[in-house]
Amino acid sequence: MNPSSSNRPSGRSVVIAFGIAIAAAATLIVFALVSRSGSDSPATTTPVVGLTGIPQAGPVLGRPDARVTLIEYADPQCPACRLYSEEFFPTLVDEYVRPGKVKTEFRGYPFIGEDSVKAYAFLLAAAEQDKLWELTEALYRNQGGENSGWVTDDLVRRLAEGIPGLDVDRLFADAAGDGVTEKAAGAAATASAAGITGTPTFLVAIGDEQPYLVQFGSTDQMRAALDDALAG
Repeated sequence: MNPSSSNRPSGRSVVIAFGIAIAAAATLIVFALVSRSGSDSPATTTPVVGLTGIPQAGPVLGRPDARVTLIEYADPQCPACRLYSEEFFPTLVDEYVRPGKVKTEFRGYPFIGEDSVKAYAFLLAAAEQDKLWELTEALYRNQGGENSGWVTDDLVRRLAEGIPGLDVDRLFADAAGDGVTEKAAGAAATASAAGITGTPTFLVAIGDEQPYLVQFGSTDQMRAALDDALAG
C-alpha cells in the first residue's frame, strides 16, 4: 500500500516510475533503471554539481521562499541513491534549485546497516554547519560496498577537508554528540513510522499542502513532476 497516494492533491500527475528495490520488494518506488552496486562502481573523483551560492539551512537546499519542496528519503549506502545523486541531482540543482523554483530537503532513512547510520550522523553534523548537501554528494561519489566498513573516519575527514567552509574538527565533535547520534540511530524507525519503505523515496510538498509521492525514471520525467507541482 502506498501511504502517500491518498494524500496527493486531486488532478496532479504522478510520473511513473523511479526507484530500485534494494532491501525488499515492498518499496514505495518501483524502479525501471539499472541497479548499481557500490562495490562495483569506482569513485567519481570530482563533484557532479556545484552548490556554491545556493542557500542551505540544515537539511534544506534552496531558497527558503521556494513554494515547491522535493523531499528525498535516502540511505548513504543505497546504490540507487548514488545513481540519483550523480545522474538526476545535477539537473534538479541547475534547473530548479539554483533559479529559486524548488528547494530540496534530505531526510535520512539509514536502514541498510551500521555504515548507513554512521554516515548519516556525519550528514546531520554537517547540517549543523549548513554543509549537508556537499558532504552527501561527496559520500555518494565515494560509496563502497554495503556494510563493508567503507564509512571510515579517514574517508570522512578527507572528503570534509575538501569542502570549503566546513570545520572538520567541529564536524567530528558534533557527529559524536548525543543529540546527533540519537537522531541517526532512530532515523530508520522515524522514516518507517512515516510510511517510508525503501530508498530513494521522493515526496513533493507545495506550500503547506500535504506532501505526495512522486516517481520518475528519467530526468525528463522528473522535470514533468516538478513542472506539474510548480503549475499547481
